[in-house]
Amino acid sequence: MTGVGRGVGGDTPQVRTSAAQSGIAQPSAAQPSAAQPSALISLPDLNADLGLGGVVADGSAERFLNRDGSFNVRRQHIGLQGVNLYGELLTVGWGRFFVLMGVAYLGLNAAFAAVYSVLGPSALSEMPSAGLERFLACFFFSVQTFGTIGFGHIYPRTTAANLVVTAEAFVGLLGVALATGILFARFSRPSHRVLFSQVAVIAPFQGGTALMFRVTNGHRTQLIDLSAEVTFSHFEDLALHPVPGLDSTSAQRPISAQRPTSAQSSASTQGQRVRRFYPLALERSRVTFFPTSWTVVHPITSSSPLWNQTLATLAADDAELLVVLRATDDASQGQIHARSSYKASELVWNARFQPIHSKDSAGHLRVDVARLSHVEAVPVTPTVQPRQDEHHISEPV
Repeated sequence: MTGVGRGVGGDTPQVRTSAAQSGIAQPSAAQPSAAQPSALISLPDLNADLGLGGVVADGSAERFLNRDGSFNVRRQHIGLQGVNLYGELLTVGWGRFFVLMGVAYLGLNAAFAAVYSVLGPSALSEMPSAGLERFLACFFFSVQTFGTIGFGHIYPRTTAANLVVTAEAFVGLLGVALATGILFARFSRPSHRVLFSQVAVIAPFQGGTALMFRVTNGHRTQLIDLSAEVTFSHFEDLALHPVPGLDSTSAQRPISAQRPTSAQSSASTQGQRVRRFYPLALERSRVTFFPTSWTVVHPITSSSPLWNQTLATLAADDAELLVVLRATDDASQGQIHARSSYKASELVWNARFQPIHSKDSAGHLRVDVARLSHVEAVPVTPTVQPRQDEHHISEPV
């Protein structure tokens, strides 16, 4: 599904590229200098910082969101109370999960084997007197007790040994129940594999230009009620983009802690930069079905924060596009969330996505997921000369 076409779930690159192929001069997304702010762009709410906080927003030298949706934030000195064992076991990878389960299983049996060894050779029948051989015999007896196997060759002979067997049987019962519950929760937990294009493009769109990126479902299960939210974040000079009631002192505090004060002159804020967040209006922010792909489109108009931006200004302002997708997994009926971001270096000017749809001999629609990030240059007409600070391509990537 593309944000251009009105059909459900299909990508229609012909509609998206018709303006460029007709020879109509296309306005570039990078025209006037960014030093002249557009008066049509509404100032953002200073409290609308997406929960990142002013310290993170203004001081981070990294991207907020990695391409896999993880955040570049590390928590320190939170202690053992900050450990959520259940959450960790649900979200950790399958390989690490089985390793942790195996280590826990062997550790519990080794602990009970040590207790049996301390009780002495008379605690269990037919046990070696000492050494590694005795410990291994106690260990395998613990395994049989823990799993309620009970081969009968070795059995407890003293009251102390029977008490330890009782405790181990209880621990084994709880352990198996917990491991089974966590394993079931991992299988039943909604998961996704929403694939984002590696680049976003500034492409011709309805006589103008638009920011576009493409997504598709990497699982064989279906997603429904897919919605997209895109936020543009970059640094702004307070002298060029003043906020009424914001002085130079409050500009240094976290955004969530700022409160309006007396107005200051632009000279007092010269050189001070704050990060602001602008939600981008999308041509289509929601699709009902998602069987193929979706090209998310933000038209770049005079009211867009991307108006008058160039690749150079976006890089200088440390711009980042934050993307959040929400959908319902049709199989589990659970909600899934996918996140990603695009930096200025991942934007391609004057380009469009190549078609990824085809039909087989039986007329069935096919989607080539391997071509999700393939783009091609938009033909530049003689009346529109490319700017030197724009990024063009001559070969499909």
